[in-house]
Amino acid sequence: MKANEALNKMMEWMEAIGKSNKTAENTWREVAHFLEDKELLDTHTEKIDEFIVNDYINNGKKITAVSTRRYKLSALKTFFNYCVAKGWMVGNPASLVKVNIRKVPHKKRQAQKKEAFTPAEVKYIIANTEGFWRSAVIIAVETGLRLGDIVQLEWDCFSPTHVEVWTDKKDKKVALKMSARLRKTIGSLPQEDESYLFPEERKKYLLPDDGGTGRRTWFQQTFKRMLIRFGIEDKTFHCFRVTHASQRKKSGEDIETIAKDLAHSKSSTTVKHYIT
Repeated sequence: MKANEALNKMMEWMEAIGKSNKTAENTWREVAHFLEDKELLDTHTEKIDEFIVNDYINNGKKITAVSTRRYKLSALKTFFNYCVAKGWMVGNPASLVKVNIRKVPHKKRQAQKKEAFTPAEVKYIIANTEGFWRSAVIIAVETGLRLGDIVQLEWDCFSPTHVEVWTDKKDKKVALKMSARLRKTIGSLPQEDESYLFPEERKKYLLPDDGGTGRRTWFQQTFKRMLIRFGIEDKTFHCFRVTHASQRKKSGEDIETIAKDLAHSKSSTTVKHYIT
């Protein structure tokens, strides 16, 4: 069984046994990234050994936190356990692999709080991007929405005063105020699709079962390359969410309101992870 076909079969099984969409999507994303990174999509699963898995998980050239490496390894164990159960492999190669702390840079050995973009960084990024990325950055700064929610925005989400979104991660509805800059940005977008603001990016983001191509890593890799080009280090697109929350807190807004708009069940989560 080819690895890519095995992954699709596992996704069907996870859906059949009632695994949450989020769990299934996260597992699929991590395994797909592994297969793409090691060029194994068309490789038969029995050809994948512990040395390949170890090289991926403990790659000293990648600046990846310990917790992230452990999460990736857990996803691979789930995938290979399925393959073993189906008889496509004799044993699980990931079960022999452990995260090697010595391969992890010192500053990545402990979880770190994400930092907000500075006003100067936000201004520079917006000034030097165009199309989808420029719009996505402005929407993120103005609303605090995750990238996954931004790429799936519908025209019907917007009213003259608010944007209403069912968040992908928490499946909670948030109603966010429309700022003047957000209104101007949305109004300037070409309506290339009847329903969605960013149809091309939405198709890349969605999993194959949802009509997409499942290229979520493209967003992470593309934005990371952009930041490197701009000379901005140790930040991700998710940091715009921190930027949004921190700006609102500094302007005097109530933390409970900010937490509600970020779809957090507890305000303590907002304070701990999103206020700098």
